[in-house]
Amino acid sequence: MRILDRYLVGEMLLPYFTGVFAVILMLVGNTLFGLVDIILKNNIPLVVVARLVVFNLPTLIVLTLPVGVALAAALAVNRMARDSEITPIRMGGVPLLRIFAPIFIVGLLSSAFSFWLGDSVVPPAERAFQKTQAAMFGYSISASPSLVANRVFTYQGFEFYVRDAVKLPGSPNSLLAHDIMLYENPDTPGGFPKLITAKSATYSQGLWKLHQVIVHTLDEQGFTRLEVFGKNGMLDVRAPLPVISDNSGGLEDQPDSYTRAQLASQIAIMHRTGQDATALEVAYHFKLALPFLCLAFALCAPPLSLRFARAGSFIGIFLSIVMVFVAWNTLLLTKALGLSGHMSPVLAAWSPDILFALLGLYFLWRME
Repeated sequence: MRILDRYLVGEMLLPYFTGVFAVILMLVGNTLFGLVDIILKNNIPLVVVARLVVFNLPTLIVLTLPVGVALAAALAVNRMARDSEITPIRMGGVPLLRIFAPIFIVGLLSSAFSFWLGDSVVPPAERAFQKTQAAMFGYSISASPSLVANRVFTYQGFEFYVRDAVKLPGSPNSLLAHDIMLYENPDTPGGFPKLITAKSATYSQGLWKLHQVIVHTLDEQGFTRLEVFGKNGMLDVRAPLPVISDNSGGLEDQPDSYTRAQLASQIAIMHRTGQDATALEVAYHFKLALPFLCLAFALCAPPLSLRFARAGSFIGIFLSIVMVFVAWNTLLLTKALGLSGHMSPVLAAWSPDILFALLGLYFLWRME
């Protein structure tokens, strides 16, 4: 059986790498096509353009590996079926599940490699890609924190409102905020919260220092009972920023720039501060589900290709194209449903994988 395994894997190698390489070329061309005007008008050096392509390659590889698996599995099985190689193997008592086992292993290894690439290599490469692209457009990207204006968030018994905030010069990890309102919830139920207002505040590492502070204490009817003014006040609440962002967008806009662990950490912070983390949860689960589309294609392509092998040699290519087309559009649909809240993030991310895995297992069961 080892000879059969090596033979089948050998049949997959050429279409696997050819499919990945061809799709990467198309995606690179599509990326550069949108930047041609900027490159030509600003005389961007070829070295910068080459850096842009190199930094974008890990992301493109993650997207194209499922295509390579689908194409390789479909063409390998289609060729063996048309040359009547699978029939005598089955007559020897070898089940289809065992014949296709090398394809499943290739799909699993591709999924593992894709996940490692997407979680370890893609984030720093994507950040470098964004910085290179930003330099081409003439603006800079900073990783220092920022604050979304007019956002209320909850943390440890406080309701925070900040009108706006800017980065402090010379201190990229600190902010200067303006027009702050804090509601300190009462210890006993039924009462009104204590209202704290400040004209400005500085934020650094979770610590808020308030300036021109007024503390409003309300009575049982909601009228102001006491007002105390102070020039400065220290609020020692280790409250995180409601949204971590920069000039290029936040976690929701560029989830590829962050690992699953970083996404999980930010999701936990947003849950603690009473924010909606749906977008990050969808990105978190897609980080794992997208690579394992390789395994789903490895389960689906062989029985489908064997089922329609009599239709000719082109059917392998046609089936792989159809599978990728359906999977990609299903992925876009479920992602939109997940982001809109009409589908749970877990189901939105894993629906394409489940669909093709079940379809492949069904045809495999019927053909046995």
